[in-house]
Amino acid sequence: MKRILVLFVAVAVLTAAAIWIRQLVRTTQCRPDTLTTIDDPADLDDLHLELPREESISWVNLYKPEMAESGFNLAFYRQRIPIIIDMNGRIVHSWPMVRGVGRVRLNPDGSLVAIGTDNLVKEYDWEGNLTWFYQLPDKHYFPHHDLIRLENGNYLILGQDGHSWTDFLFEVNRNKEVQWEWWFVDHQLDFPTWEEESDDPTHSNSVRELPPNRWFDGGDDRFRPGNILVSARNLNTVFIIDRQNGEVVWSYSKGLDRQHEATMAERGRHGAGMIIVFNNGLENLNAYRRSRVELIDPVAGEVVWDYASEFFFSKFGGTAQPLPGRTTLITSSQGGRAFEILPGGGVVWEWIPPYRPMRLERLPYDYCPELETLRPADETEVRRATKQPFIDAGLYQFDSLYDTDNRVIAGRDRAVLRSKNTCRELLIPRGAMLRAGFGIDEERLGGRSVDARFTLTIDDHEGPSQTLLDVSIDESSTKLWQTRRIPIESFFLKSVELCVATSAEGDMANPMDVVAWANPVVKSEWERNRRKVERRRVSAQEQKLREQHLKALGYVE
Repeated sequence: MKRILVLFVAVAVLTAAAIWIRQLVRTTQCRPDTLTTIDDPADLDDLHLELPREESISWVNLYKPEMAESGFNLAFYRQRIPIIIDMNGRIVHSWPMVRGVGRVRLNPDGSLVAIGTDNLVKEYDWEGNLTWFYQLPDKHYFPHHDLIRLENGNYLILGQDGHSWTDFLFEVNRNKEVQWEWWFVDHQLDFPTWEEESDDPTHSNSVRELPPNRWFDGGDDRFRPGNILVSARNLNTVFIIDRQNGEVVWSYSKGLDRQHEATMAERGRHGAGMIIVFNNGLENLNAYRRSRVELIDPVAGEVVWDYASEFFFSKFGGTAQPLPGRTTLITSSQGGRAFEILPGGGVVWEWIPPYRPMRLERLPYDYCPELETLRPADETEVRRATKQPFIDAGLYQFDSLYDTDNRVIAGRDRAVLRSKNTCRELLIPRGAMLRAGFGIDEERLGGRSVDARFTLTIDDHEGPSQTLLDVSIDESSTKLWQTRRIPIESFFLKSVELCVATSAEGDMANPMDVVAWANPVVKSEWERNRRKVERRRVSAQEQKLREQHLKALGYVE
């Protein structure tokens, strides 16, 4: 009896210790809340000014009805308001009172579920009335990036723990009861790519329920329909969780680079049974960067099809949706467009709004009764106004998240290059204008003397490099900080090497400490139009709120 009692006490102590250690892990690195909350939608002062008055402006640049997969597209207008657009880009329905952060989903019953700006999961009816909401059980837990309605009617929510800054999954029923949960911190050993020192080690961005598939039909239980497929961006890994025992039963990391949106293609779609991934290519920072959409054979562990283009790159965000038939819908979130391709890569539909699109999703006309009533009587072919390709914005951006520091110089916040002598390979878009800021940081100068020279060159690899800027500044100059705008339209469609260089002499230990380059910015025609749209009829409050959330989700720098 004593032995049984001792054994019981030992088990109890070990169990308590395990719980304590688990809680300790979750409560380390505790941070303050980083997201703004809005208690009442009425606090936003321009709710009714969001949707465009120019409904005739569709922003569909190309549409081939005989090749594209017809349907409606669920999207965000200006990255905030859920809208439904038809194949010609016309807004046919919207939810103007809804603010979605990262993800909204339309359910087959016509309801809309969204991750709200107040860190709640909210469900709305077709008219936008709130019908259900769920608040995570800890103020430091917040939903992010994705949620889905499961086959059993429950919601599966991807969340992040603000204590440990790692992700988790909650399955919640209509009574707001957690039916199933899964924590990354309990499975750290399953991921060799886990970075111990990272303050955001997982950063998952999509969850999916596996559909019926040939692998399970053939006896492979890893791919049981209902198991959960997850994309963990910062682990460079996609993996499958067995719903019955919570084990990681399959994972894939080969060649993945900050990927998004892992999905198993359903039957009747291109690559049925394969796992499709939007592979961003973020980490290849100093090379000529590209994104890829990849179809992965989960049993062989090999890429069996991919799509890439010299004009295609989104360093953050992005989706790839296999459609009925053989086409694939791609959203290049940072690139600035959504487009549909054939297996051979031919584009059959292209939507280029003057703002960065997020997670477009194609829905069939009969997806729900409400959409069926909106089915258009006809679909109009759209031909490109120009044969010149659209160049994704990420291909002509000079900096990266890791190359700049924020500093106040000459009374303004500036993204300053860490390296004062550096080059980037860029693909120049139509209507390109280069803006370069450079000069001396007067506060760091502290009354001492310095003589600095700033040069900027461009090389198209076809002839000698050209000097775009060569300016000398010293402590006696009228302007210690200067800005130049330089047209570079003549390099359209060319791959160029853009280089900044700096030299400095002065009566201090290191004169280079007081000189700086602001991040050089290349603006295209599309970028200039985007700026106009983003600033139009947007309150300062909502603009700040939107920027905060987009930064938290990793969609803007």
